[in-house]
Amino acid sequence: MKKILMLPLDERPCNYGFPAMMPKAGYEVLMPPKEYMGLKKRPADVNKLAEWLISNVDGCDLMILSMDTLIYGGLIPSRLHHDAVSLLNKRGDIVYTLKKLRPSLKIFAFQTIMRCPFYSLSDEEPDYYADYGEKIHKYGKYNHKQKLGILTEEEKFELESLSKDIPTEVLADFETRRATNIEVLFNTLKMVKEGLIEGFVIPQDDSAPYGYTSMDQEKVRAFLKEKGLTLKVPVYPAADDTGLTMLNRAVNEVYGSPKVYCYYASTMGATVIPSFEDRIIDATVKNQIISAGMTRVYSLAEADILLAVNIGGEMLYNPTPESLTIPYDINRNLAEYITQIEYALSLGKVVAVADVAYPTGADHELMGLLRDSGLLLKIHAYASWNTSSNTLGTVLCQSALYFHGKDSKGNLKFLLHRYYDDVGYCSHTRTFIDITAVPENGCTVFKLDGENGKCVQSARKELLRYMAETYPQLSYYVKDVKASSPWNRTFEMEFVLETQNL
Repeated sequence: MKKILMLPLDERPCNYGFPAMMPKAGYEVLMPPKEYMGLKKRPADVNKLAEWLISNVDGCDLMILSMDTLIYGGLIPSRLHHDAVSLLNKRGDIVYTLKKLRPSLKIFAFQTIMRCPFYSLSDEEPDYYADYGEKIHKYGKYNHKQKLGILTEEEKFELESLSKDIPTEVLADFETRRATNIEVLFNTLKMVKEGLIEGFVIPQDDSAPYGYTSMDQEKVRAFLKEKGLTLKVPVYPAADDTGLTMLNRAVNEVYGSPKVYCYYASTMGATVIPSFEDRIIDATVKNQIISAGMTRVYSLAEADILLAVNIGGEMLYNPTPESLTIPYDINRNLAEYITQIEYALSLGKVVAVADVAYPTGADHELMGLLRDSGLLLKIHAYASWNTSSNTLGTVLCQSALYFHGKDSKGNLKFLLHRYYDDVGYCSHTRTFIDITAVPENGCTVFKLDGENGKCVQSARKELLRYMAETYPQLSYYVKDVKASSPWNRTFEMEFVLETQNL
């Protein structure tokens, strides 16, 4: 059995848990002990992680490296550190040691471009972001537009006001860290150029057409062109899905490249810019497929996998029934979408449903149609969590690994997990927790009453009730669910399903 050594982006379930839950395809994923990993803003023990990689590289054929974890101790710590470039580069240079110890090792790595959220919240950012986050985002946006010569007079006035409102030391801290991170990324890219890293991806952790992240992307693209790396290093919106994309790439390196045909529920869907991203979704789909070592084809007949993307004619973040009519009821055809899925299944294709009609959760209308058409357990992959890219990377990985390994039981377990997590929790129960986090126990959506407290247990109870009543054909296979909140907030939960009747 192939051994894949993996250093994930952080300790959250999507990064630390999902890779091991994927259907098996003749490989074993080994990860460092969880106690070596960090906890949200507390960085991982980078020295112990380096020692662990060196100790376990012998006999390893493939390796997946989150350079953010190796260098900074995790995704969130990459936004908080005050380390010098020389120290950070020294941590990243362990790649030379690993390749020297095992020259045949193939490394698939990724390193993010730091985000700049549009809201004022310090949950995952420096403390000052609670007061100045929105202003910092706008300041970056207007500065970028000014450099491009497209700043309006109204925006010019607001930029001048923002320059006075944001403390000099705050802006200096934010911009200095961004500059440091880009310089460290360039050091990693030099290793890619030298051939030490087999496959490399640069995910943009949340992005927008204008602003700090976009300006950093311009610097990165210029560097890639200068070094002749444009064809070798994709840059696109992603983050928590990238470990799965690299796992997909590593397995495809062994077994070959699956062919993917992409079908959208709306003809206009390919041109929609998803929330938290900076480009049309079809541009990201292309990068996701290339990064995973897959091949996009343009007919179902020649494809191994149907990537069925549920999206309307535009992206709505907080839709009302009235706002759905044109983008979803008129410019999207779910009847044909379901027919295409059924037809692909009849041809023996692997079917992956990427449900990205709405950000951070599932489309209940689509789920009802999949249920009533008897397709919930016939399709091979489903996801609808957080960003569009998170969903795409997940379903592409699951579908490819199932295609290679035909692990039906393992695939069903992860499919059930996605339904319970993405549909049952993200699209229903998460709102239920918000309601039950009442003031008298001091809870908020960002601070629950403990990892396994009353808020989490009320969520578990509601999740089980909802799935049993709404999707009995799924709950038939789930005896119980264990729930916890690793970051003590509602945004993500860790669910362990106790399955039955498989």
